[in-house]
Amino acid sequence: MLRDTLLAIHIAGGSIALLALVPAVVASRGNGVKVSRNHRRAGLVYVGGMTAALASAYPLAVLLPSVFLGAVALFTTYLVASGWRWIRRGAADRVPLGRGLAVGMLIAAAAMVTVGVGQLRDGDGLGVALLVFAGIGGTLAVQDLLALRAARPERRERVALHLGRMLGGAIATLTAVLVVNVTTEPEWLGWVAPSAVITPLILWRTTQVLRVKRPA
Repeated sequence: MLRDTLLAIHIAGGSIALLALVPAVVASRGNGVKVSRNHRRAGLVYVGGMTAALASAYPLAVLLPSVFLGAVALFTTYLVASGWRWIRRGAADRVPLGRGLAVGMLIAAAAMVTVGVGQLRDGDGLGVALLVFAGIGGTLAVQDLLALRAARPERRERVALHLGRMLGGAIATLTAVLVVNVTTEPEWLGWVAPSAVITPLILWRTTQVLRVKRPA
């Protein structure tokens, strides 16, 4: 009963988040630095849905049990928390929190590499997904640590970091859904399809934002 309830919350939260993602991106007007009220509203719905999905993912990972679900939850939690923090922080007041998130992601990435390699040795193809998540998460964590060396990154830089991490959370969620629930041919297609679709959008919007030169 508990597992079914948690699963329902997990699916509902993830579905709400993904449905809110499109209007959130569309509502970011112009160069993306100016944020509309509709973007904020859709963004809050996205974060709320992801929070529900992630909060239910951890106990589900224990009850099922599923190391893969737990690893994806850790990875996605970092992305959403980092994305939220970059757009909400006003100055250098939350640098310790940002560093804590980044270091935590590096530790989680190391654990995912260990588990992923073990799964591949046992013939479990999900190990590939864990290694991919570890590589992306570790890279973004290092990027965060480097960005945090600046006392106050410019607004456009914070928006770019926010954008990449929030959309990265969507990639992780869609990848997990496809890998677990959909049989693809070839098998690796489910691992790369969300990245292939969303990554160009991230690069396009990030380029637009970083071209804007104005005070933070």
